[in-house]
Amino acid sequence: MKYIILIVFGLFLQQIKAQDFKESRITPIEQANSKFYNRYFTTSVNTLNCPPKLAKNNHPTFAFLDSIPQLLENEKKFLIAITDENCNSFYQISQSYQYANPFYQKALSRKGLSKKYSLLPLTMSANTPNLKYLGDKAGAWQLSFVTARKYGLEINQWFDERNNLEASSTAASAYLAFLTDYYLNNEVLIITAFYTSIPYVNKTISNLDTVNTINFYNTLTPEIQGYFSYLKAWSNWLDNFDVSEIQSTPKTHTEVFSNDTLSFQVISEFMDIQITELHRLNPIFVGETVIPNSNHSFYLPKEKAAIFNSKYEEFLTFQKEEQERKAKELAELKKRMESGIPDLTKHQALTYTVRSGDVLGKIAAKNNVKVSQIKQWNNLHSDRINLGQKLVLYVPKGTKTTLPKEMSNNKISTQPTKAQPGVGTPEVYTVKNGESLWLIAKKFPGVSAENIMEWNGCTEKISPGMTLKIYKP
Repeated sequence: MKYIILIVFGLFLQQIKAQDFKESRITPIEQANSKFYNRYFTTSVNTLNCPPKLAKNNHPTFAFLDSIPQLLENEKKFLIAITDENCNSFYQISQSYQYANPFYQKALSRKGLSKKYSLLPLTMSANTPNLKYLGDKAGAWQLSFVTARKYGLEINQWFDERNNLEASSTAASAYLAFLTDYYLNNEVLIITAFYTSIPYVNKTISNLDTVNTINFYNTLTPEIQGYFSYLKAWSNWLDNFDVSEIQSTPKTHTEVFSNDTLSFQVISEFMDIQITELHRLNPIFVGETVIPNSNHSFYLPKEKAAIFNSKYEEFLTFQKEEQERKAKELAELKKRMESGIPDLTKHQALTYTVRSGDVLGKIAAKNNVKVSQIKQWNNLHSDRINLGQKLVLYVPKGTKTTLPKEMSNNKISTQPTKAQPGVGTPEVYTVKNGESLWLIAKKFPGVSAENIMEWNGCTEKISPGMTLKIYKP
């Protein structure tokens, strides 16, 4: 198995081994690299140096990391992985950090926190705004649901502000400020609590006779130790590697306004935009629906935004038609399910005319269906059938049936035919709004929709006010 692109945090191995990391688990960085960077950042690694040039950047870092000797060995492994394939991973993640870092720094500065804490989202999510990884954690800062709500983020079926870089950075900075006071500015405890939880850190401390960085680190799980290894690695890389050639992704999107509820699916179809692109530009909209007056901006690529604004009324018409079409499909599906009609893309409807000596059991056996199905399909309330009565059967397409030869290809007609009156005096029925032949047939025991079409020479397409002749068995 080829080495993974990025071996991140303690998840890269259940047990870290000095010479062996063939056995690994999927990590957030792997997910981000495959689902985020390759689509959203366009750094041309062919024009950049690999390995990157050295340069002293004086990037602020955490001093306690230097006191943990195990971190240096793991950093070498990370460096091998991240500089694989022309350093593609290194430059893409560096570019994403350049894009997101202003959001981090602004929020951290408001709380009087060091900008070195901006390394946390880099190590936890590779700055991926809409990453959902472990349990209920989400966003670049991987905030839990409880923590995010505690610090004012909106999370519901429509929105998740953890996916918004500005909002999540504000909440994360408030949480870090609380942890700073709670742990008296002890950075290793602050970061561990941020990665995990306060109860986890307090329990770990309570089990130690002497609390110092080395003792505390050695009691952590391999997963959490891996976070610190990756934190140490990126601290060194940002401090010593030249990334001045990397260009930050230019803004290519524009806010659009709407007084109507908009569906991502319909926008995608109407504007010819991939839904993944809509998610990239609008990660906060987890419900894939744009709600008007929600205080959350919605963005489209610049060129698409201009088209959308000029064709807004056409879009609303298209969306309405799509909603009506889907509502009709759902209604037809519900009707089919209630009547037991199978999927018509895989089954064909055949009509069977009852002959002398026929009974439902015999007809069902010959055509590999159940008596109960025949009764449900034809709205029969008993096993009684009449000579000449027409029954509809649904059989898998391509199935060789035992229908009489003259009937074997007799599919239900979708074109008006000449009316063939039944026996006796008919009852005249006036079609009401919203009714279908199937619903009308259910009102007359022993009568099927196919019977009504035959007696009246019509198709299943009927309209309110239309009169139909119904012959009772």
